[in-house]
Amino acid sequence: MDFPMHDAAALAPCTLSTEDVFEGPEKKLEVYFRTSVSQPSGFRQYGAEAWSELLSLAACTILNQRSNDHCDAYLLSESSLFVFADRVILKTCGTTTLLLVLPRLLEMAATAGTALERLQYGHLRYKFPQLQLYPSRSHDEERAYLVAMFGEGVHALTVGPADGCCWHVLAVEGRAAVAAPRPLPAQLNKWQMALPSLAGEDILEVAMEGLSAEVCALFGFERGPDGKDVAGWGPLPDGALARAMTTSCGLADLLPGALIDDWAFEPCGYSMNALAGPYYYTVHVTPEVAFSYASFETNDPRFRAADLVERVVGCFSPSVVTLTLTSRDGTHRLPAYSRRDFERTAASAPTIEHKPLGNGAAVSYATYRAAERRAGLPLVKSFCDGALGLAAVPTPTASPEEA
Repeated sequence: MDFPMHDAAALAPCTLSTEDVFEGPEKKLEVYFRTSVSQPSGFRQYGAEAWSELLSLAACTILNQRSNDHCDAYLLSESSLFVFADRVILKTCGTTTLLLVLPRLLEMAATAGTALERLQYGHLRYKFPQLQLYPSRSHDEERAYLVAMFGEGVHALTVGPADGCCWHVLAVEGRAAVAAPRPLPAQLNKWQMALPSLAGEDILEVAMEGLSAEVCALFGFERGPDGKDVAGWGPLPDGALARAMTTSCGLADLLPGALIDDWAFEPCGYSMNALAGPYYYTVHVTPEVAFSYASFETNDPRFRAADLVERVVGCFSPSVVTLTLTSRDGTHRLPAYSRRDFERTAASAPTIEHKPLGNGAAVSYATYRAAERRAGLPLVKSFCDGALGLAAVPTPTASPEEA
């Protein structure tokens, strides 16, 4: 079924003060290292104390940890950290200074007897770029920081409209950069389904904006005069509210059997990590109506299927959905999802791009826009065209070189 698109130009502009806003879209650092023969546990030899020291450089802290045979998953004050033996994935929201962890991470790699194979850094365009701190005040500044560390061999890529819901990506390849995927295990369990797309170590990211009013209320924790929170949860013991949010939005049903670690923030907000075999899943929700945002990320290839993407989107009822698939070997791309697959959000036909990223890797990008209000809150024009307007913008923090 087709629906008329929102006329973005007809939507009212949004003006907010710096105290009112939070940057939901996350920065994401994904770093691959060579497997160390002498220290096969690699980065997993480091415990929470070592990671806390590293995370302090990004201005975030550890809230909780879950582990399985493949990965240590840390839930953070601003998003998530996943530690594999030879791979580190760090995702932080707000005005965190994610790139500043790199020197310390490379020191940890040297101690672990390994070296950089490939680094990828990226994020959806910021809603409030004026609030970002060095070295993330612009895509050019982020690239310059990596060039200062690694030289001119930094690959830069932007997919999607530069003045809209675009995705910025940077990549660095070490001397041991390998385009070919790792070999698959001989035995596959239920979380390792024999799909052709499993041949690469690919990461699907779903960024959702303009969540419905009901979804925004679901992830609220603001208490009224009667002692109940605005969402109507009522008094709940520690941890129970997060579990209730996970169940109520549909994520628990989406990840049966997974090891889930969830967290409800005050006065609002939600984060979740989950592990299932070699796969990780992470969700983060910024539910303030004026700049609502939710993200879902996984390396599980099953979630590229149209029905699972639709279920993810259905958990949050957004007005705009941006999908990216980063393929290490460059052979996989996003399917051409039809309108029927996104009927729950009444999405328009997407803009699809597939671009190479350095030696062998590639990024696929697609964006979908809801056609009716019932699919979520309509976005103000600035959501579609770039940053939201701010009534007051602070002077960005000077870089070390500028101080």
